[in-house]
Amino acid sequence: MPSLALGFSNTGHDATAAVFADGRLVAAIAEERLARIKCLGGMIPQRAIDEVLHMAGATRRDVTEIGMMCGYFPENYLRHPSGVLEAKRAMRRLGRKLRGKAEDIIWTGEVMREALAHGMSYAQCFRSEVFLEQEGFAPETRISFHPHHAVHAVLGGFYSGFGECLVITADGHGDLDEVHSTSVYRNGILEPLSVTDGKGRSPGLFYQTITELLGFRPVRHEGKVLGLAAFGDPAPLLESFRKALRVAPCGTRFDSDFAHPQSADQDRRAYLAGVIQGHSRENIAAAAQQALEDAFVAIVKRQVADTGIGRVALNGGVAANVKLNQRVAALPEVERIFVFPGMSDTGNAVGAALLATEAVTPGFLAREQHALADAYLGPEFGDAEIEQELRSSQLQFTKLDDAALVERAAQAIHEGLVVGWFQGRMEFGPRALGNRSMVGRPTDADINRSLNERLERTEFMPFAPSVLAECAEDIFIGVDKAAHPAEFMTVTFDVREEWKPRIPAVVHVDGTARPQLVRADRNPLYHALIQRYHKLSGIPLVLNTSFNVHEEPIVCAPAEGIRALREDRIDALAIGPYWVENPLRQRTA
Repeated sequence: MPSLALGFSNTGHDATAAVFADGRLVAAIAEERLARIKCLGGMIPQRAIDEVLHMAGATRRDVTEIGMMCGYFPENYLRHPSGVLEAKRAMRRLGRKLRGKAEDIIWTGEVMREALAHGMSYAQCFRSEVFLEQEGFAPETRISFHPHHAVHAVLGGFYSGFGECLVITADGHGDLDEVHSTSVYRNGILEPLSVTDGKGRSPGLFYQTITELLGFRPVRHEGKVLGLAAFGDPAPLLESFRKALRVAPCGTRFDSDFAHPQSADQDRRAYLAGVIQGHSRENIAAAAQQALEDAFVAIVKRQVADTGIGRVALNGGVAANVKLNQRVAALPEVERIFVFPGMSDTGNAVGAALLATEAVTPGFLAREQHALADAYLGPEFGDAEIEQELRSSQLQFTKLDDAALVERAAQAIHEGLVVGWFQGRMEFGPRALGNRSMVGRPTDADINRSLNERLERTEFMPFAPSVLAECAEDIFIGVDKAAHPAEFMTVTFDVREEWKPRIPAVVHVDGTARPQLVRADRNPLYHALIQRYHKLSGIPLVLNTSFNVHEEPIVCAPAEGIRALREDRIDALAIGPYWVENPLRQRTA
């Protein structure tokens, strides 16, 4: 019987699904892209599950394995190891049913704690038969449960392409209190080295707290803090912040002055709220970034020294911090790094499906380990479907072959227009990688202001370059150690001095850029676009920002890309083979 392994993640700020068919990753998508609600979580990703199965040419009844983690589930899918608590909740469920109310959705971390306290596993507390029946899966479908940070770690190690590597994961929180893990990934097996529990020590929650205290939304706007940090001076607050996050004396874990069981995170937040009073938001952001980098880098240095392993894979929400990743790559003792493109809980849907495959095919992880080729795992749309949407929009459009489309778009970019580039399968993860991108010329220093205004984004957020991979070393410093993760735009580099004045739109105030290295064998059409712009301008890169408006998910379907054009977010749209110009800004012939 062919294997069809489904994995999904359903934490508080993420709902994502992925599917493997006969050991091959076929599709992955976040619920937010389909529901059009950013950071949608706290639920089973129903739309995403059906979409990835549709892309695999399958239905729920065809699924042979499901990989799960601790998450948000309807309460009736769970049994509680405490008989008293189970009876109370059964009565509560009955009462809700009699009143015609929906089933409670609960975070199952509480159930996991109960299970461990009673010598039971999480799997023993899950009513698999009820879940399979109510969710429409076949009764013989096998379910496996996997620890949150182990999923992060396996995902990083498996797709790094390193035969052996150090894997470091860090986030806000995982199962129970775990917020960090260090392991060696070797022959498909994780060998744990150290963990950090989250009682006041969480690096992710530390950064989330600073995000909130600066007036941004935690678990959504941490990138704004990172962008803001480049404008500040960490010195005035750094020592105070080190009381809230630092490396432990052993050198292998995170620590703080608030590492005690009761109200640790609340006490740390109150402390941080107090010490930042009277300081600029730029200096607060800079000190938070420096404290995080120093603690994380110290752990990497110690673990590389202890193991002698210089290849490092990073995963977990903290690995979304591209400047931190640059500092890790810059360490002399680090040979190369890898960062999985869906580094947050979003990626754990892939990891859960990966481990579900391993559960029924032992040795799969060792045999099939490979470097991730691309992140184009979402849906794509045919010409007929795109054309129907364009006709419904009553916009004028032209159908072109690939060469003509590339020529028209490159010319428009060279003339200073912003082009929506909507091609092929949507990217997986938080970055736009040339299939759902807004593309512009990098030579215009004013575009940071003008385009951010059009997109309703914060003014200090930098734009990123998509660069011909073969030219990257000429423009950026240190590419060789992080060339693979740079294909997914997950690390920054210092820009060479001679290039800074030539590409001001994609160089941040600290002299860094977060490039996407575009290879002809990975995305030939996007590579051809940049190559043509290079011939027109002498610049082998374009400005690339995600195809969305502030606080909306990246566009997924044609209608969303067309709406962006109608709302004057872009000047032209290259969607499939069709070229459409903004009727409000059409160029004269």
